[in-house]
Amino acid sequence: MRLHILFTAIVALLAVALMPVAIAWAQEANPSRTLPEAVHKGETFDVTVHFTAPVDKFNAIGLTDLCPDGWNAIVDDVWSTPNADAFTANDNKAEIAWFGEPDVGFDRDISFTALYKVTVSDDAELGIYAFDGFLEYWIASEGPYTENVTGSSQVEVVAGSVIGVWWIVGIVVAIAVIVAVVLLVRRRKA
Repeated sequence: MRLHILFTAIVALLAVALMPVAIAWAQEANPSRTLPEAVHKGETFDVTVHFTAPVDKFNAIGLTDLCPDGWNAIVDDVWSTPNADAFTANDNKAEIAWFGEPDVGFDRDISFTALYKVTVSDDAELGIYAFDGFLEYWIASEGPYTENVTGSSQVEVVAGSVIGVWWIVGIVVAIAVIVAVVLLVRRRKA
């Protein structure tokens, strides 16, 4: 009888000890988004999402991130590290995927950085806007996992506008022309 109780206790302890490991794997990639605090109407800015492979055979990884309605997401495979295997951007949705070799995947602790660009709509109202996203992946024979993207989830549209590089170049050229004309006029008077 004592042997039966001891065996049952050991099996129960092992089940309790090993269950949190399986649950923790589903939450160890820890996708975290980085956004600027403030943006302007018409501005294009970078959004990055970082996560790490929690175990070996981390595979079939898909990131879906949504920016505010009316804003435009832009993606490219070479903006992400490692380079993405597939990517799409439809209006305000960015989707980036990595496919490891079948039954091999990616090694534990491989760091992933997904980067995409967002353009704020020209008619965006001033205020705070939310981002929302999730990461899906497969671990060996265990099955699929889903995690919400954490980190920065809001950006504020503030008053003002973005001055483009060409505006600055134009202003500098105009000032140089005015200075040259003034110097030329002074030289002729002398």
